This record gives sequence, structure tokens and C-alpha cells, in this order.
Amino acid sequence: MKVTAVAISAAALFAQGAYSWGLVGHATVAYVAQNYMNGAARILTSHLLSGTPLAEIASWADTFRTTPDGRFSAVLHYIDANDKPPQKCNVKMERDCASEGCIVTAIANYTSRILDDTLDFSERSDALKFIVHFFGDISQPLHTEGLAVGGNEISVLWGNLTTGAKVNLHAAWDRQFVDTLAGGNTLAAANSLAKNIIADLDTGIYKDLKAGWTSCGSIKRGTGCPKAWAQDSNRLICSNVLANGVEEVEGKDISGDYYAANVPIVRQQLAKGGYRLGLWLNAIAKAEQLKCSSRP
Repeated sequence: MKVTAVAISAAALFAQGAYSWGLVGHATVAYVAQNYMNGAARILTSHLLSGTPLAEIASWADTFRTTPDGRFSAVLHYIDANDKPPQKCNVKMERDCASEGCIVTAIANYTSRILDDTLDFSERSDALKFIVHFFGDISQPLHTEGLAVGGNEISVLWGNLTTGAKVNLHAAWDRQFVDTLAGGNTLAAANSLAKNIIADLDTGIYKDLKAGWTSCGSIKRGTGCPKAWAQDSNRLICSNVLANGVEEVEGKDISGDYYAANVPIVRQQLAKGGYRLGLWLNAIAKAEQLKCSSRP
């Protein structure tokens, strides 16, 4: 399925937060992915991005959706699970994916567009930019939840009333959690965080987990793997993000105990997004090679 431009209201445009994961989160996912890309994937992505590193285009989709040409893509950054956290968390495509599309169908769509030779260079390049970004989005749990518009309508504090700031829960997970974890909001901070995550993927706490994270990794399954990843993220709404209901966080300072309890989840989700993206790009590059070798 190819998603075409549709009319998106201003409310929908910003429904799931203006900068999902923020600069640092998306760049971290990209840096991790680059570490696990093989030579073919590096050649393909370098070609389609004209040599620009993945981390430098990782937030392009957030900027693009605020433009007139990109408004159609706003709905593609999330899937609104109409479940009942913390009692029940699940993602059902027929119930939750909008008619205009959602992040699950978008990943399948733009994967196929990267490999579509009937498209011009800029369209294939944009497809890759979307993929890099959406792998970050789908690993952010609140991008898979419809309650309170993905947490955007849950007001929280970051720091106390005297020294803190009023934010919403979605924005806090996107920005405050990640920037605090990384110790800054720059590409350098993201690169440093990515190196620490890579060390744990190779020899540390994620070493024995990563194979399970990519047990679904076939680009031939269409929406199969993206749906599985959305469900994986959505389960965290019940187990962690809103484990004790909205009341636990609404109007509360979440920069202390709540942050401490959930920052390992944020870090792990960044690791999942980056590792999955790296292997997904390897699969796309392999498909591109097979396509080329089969030509007369």
C-alpha cells in the first residue's frame, strides 16, 4: 500500500508530540543502527542519502510533517491503541490503525518504496529517511497508545513547582528522559549514549536479549514485523509507563522515582530500535542486491 496525501487537521498534526524521542533519541537509534549495518547496507544508505550519516537525518520526518507537503505524514508516526491500560494493553490493526495509515503500515510501505525502481531518487531517499525515523518512533511506548492522545493530555511536572517545568507525559518520555539519560541534547551526547548501548548489545546486559528482539525481521512479511514491534512497545504501557494508572503521574513530579524506575526501559527501547533498524537495513540491502542480480 502506498500512502498518499490526505487532509490532516492541526490537532492531528501534533497529536503525538511535535518531536518524538527528540533529536537525541532518534540520533541514538541511528548511531546504534550504523554499528550493525553490513557493507551492502552502508553503500545503499550512503547512496540514497548522498553521503549524509543516518543520525543527521533521523529527525527529518518530524520537520517534514510540519510542512504543507508533509502534513499527510503526521498520522504515520504512531498507532493509537484503543485498549484499557493498565488493565489491558494490546494493538489490533483493524481497530487501531487509521484509514489514512499508521506507523505499522508506514514501515511496510516505505520499506517497499526504498526498493521500488519506478520511483525517482528523491522519493526513495525520503522513504529511507522515514524508515530511520519510524524505527525510533515505534520503540517509544507512547507512540503505540491512544489513551489521553498518547499521553499528550496527561500533565506532569519535571522538577518541583519551584524549579521545574510543566510538560506532558509524552513529551517527558520523548525529551526529558532521553536528554537526562544522555547528559545533553546534542549529536555528540547521542553518539556517546549509543556507544554505551552498543557495548551492552555486544557484551553486556542486552547480549542475550537482542536475538529475541529481532526474531521477526523479514521484510517480506509486510506489516507483520512492525505490528509485532508495536505490540512489544505497547505492552510497556501496562507494565511500566502507566503501571499504576494515570493517577500515579497526573500533576506529579516524575523526575525522581518515576524516572529512575523507567529510564532503564527508555534505554532498552533505544537499543531495540537501533538494533532492529540496523538488521532491517541489511535485509533491504540484500533484497536490493538480489533484485539487481536477477536482471538480464
